[in-house]
Amino acid sequence: MPKTKFQEIVFTILMVFVMVYAMICYNIALNIGGLDGSVFCLRSMN
Repeated sequence: MPKTKFQEIVFTILMVFVMVYAMICYNIALNIGGLDGSVFCLRSMN
């Protein structure tokens, strides 16, 4: 776990990116009706 203020900032930024990516994958999985390997490669459903 982070011990300094700099480590806390870096950890927070990394977690934000991970959560945003996870939510994007979740929304794509809902739109296509299931979770499979292609969900992690898709960027948009346009």
